Amino acid sequence: MPDPQTDITTQKSQGLEEAFDLFIEASKALEAQQSVLQGQLTELSGQLIAANSRLSSLLNSLPAGVILVEHDELIDFNPAAAHFIPELSKGMPWKIPANWKAANGPGEYSRRQDDKQHPTQIYEVKAGTAGTSSEHSRRLADKQQILQILEVKTGARSVIQIQDITSAIANRVEEERISRLTAMGKMSAGIAHQLRTPLSTALLYASHLADQNVADDQRQLFADRLRKQLISLEKLASNMLLFIKQRPQQTSPVAVHELLEEACHAAQGLCQERNIELKLSLNSPNTLVNVEKHSIISAFVAVLENAIQVSELGQLVEVSCRDWPNRTEITIEDHGPGVAENMMDTIFEPFSSGRVTGNGLGLSIARSNIENHRGQILVSNRAEGGARFTINLPSLTEL
Repeated sequence: MPDPQTDITTQKSQGLEEAFDLFIEASKALEAQQSVLQGQLTELSGQLIAANSRLSSLLNSLPAGVILVEHDELIDFNPAAAHFIPELSKGMPWKIPANWKAANGPGEYSRRQDDKQHPTQIYEVKAGTAGTSSEHSRRLADKQQILQILEVKTGARSVIQIQDITSAIANRVEEERISRLTAMGKMSAGIAHQLRTPLSTALLYASHLADQNVADDQRQLFADRLRKQLISLEKLASNMLLFIKQRPQQTSPVAVHELLEEACHAAQGLCQERNIELKLSLNSPNTLVNVEKHSIISAFVAVLENAIQVSELGQLVEVSCRDWPNRTEITIEDHGPGVAENMMDTIFEPFSSGRVTGNGLGLSIARSNIENHRGQILVSNRAEGGARFTINLPSLTEL
């Protein structure tokens, strides 16, 4: 008779052997999987090293500077960044250098160096593109270098890119110059027409003054009229010079409020003469723009005078400003007849005027001055009547 204890022992032994066989098979399977994973890991590591090498070579060969910042400390940078900012070193806190000063546009800075071989440099913090330059543009590039800084933040880490856009800005200046020359060509006929009438009238009054038979009181009247015609000619010549003026030469940060208040003050005399109410709404107390002050004020005054002159006695002209990211928006609205449809596309062209007494240069000069500061002026008709001029200028105050 079989021993039950022996059967149990035999069964246990067989169970252990089966379990051990399963363990060995599982171990072999794990080893095979580990070998595959190790091969994949080795391959991926090689690919990662190759990718890092390619990325490093790419970053080092880029003309654009790249800076890596983590928790406001500089972690790494490529040679181009060190070329743009020689004082960079790992571990230093990242900040705009103290010797950089605000320049024309939002986030733009200028740095003046003592070495005459290194002229003023301008750094721009915003997007843009580079291009080729003409001879005129190359001469401009010799005077200043314009760089662009774009910062992308991801949590505590920031990637900062510095790109040279000198050629693009120089090209823009060249295009503006060519545009003015083209406009001056189109203006030739208009100039002749504008000069002919007051000049002919002035010559007529001058001939009367030379007539010995003219009475003294008539002589004084002709002298006054001659003076007015000469003043008109002088103003026309000055306006033409303003129209072809190049980019602003001396810019400085100015509060938008200050510019608007001075422009409105300059237009008060015409408002009183025509019994027009001028309402100024200021909502951006901290907004600064980097401009040639008198140039921008003259642009505002030109638009204000246009709004006042088309308004009826007792009507209202409203001026307001509003902040947007990296720009400020100034709106000048009147309650006059609005802009005729056939003038919408030409209202800013030289000698385009809907008024008999207008010479059509005021709004042209305003647009030229505003665009010279990288701004924009637009016109539209209000649904309730009247015209709306919208002026956008790059601001130095971020929202």
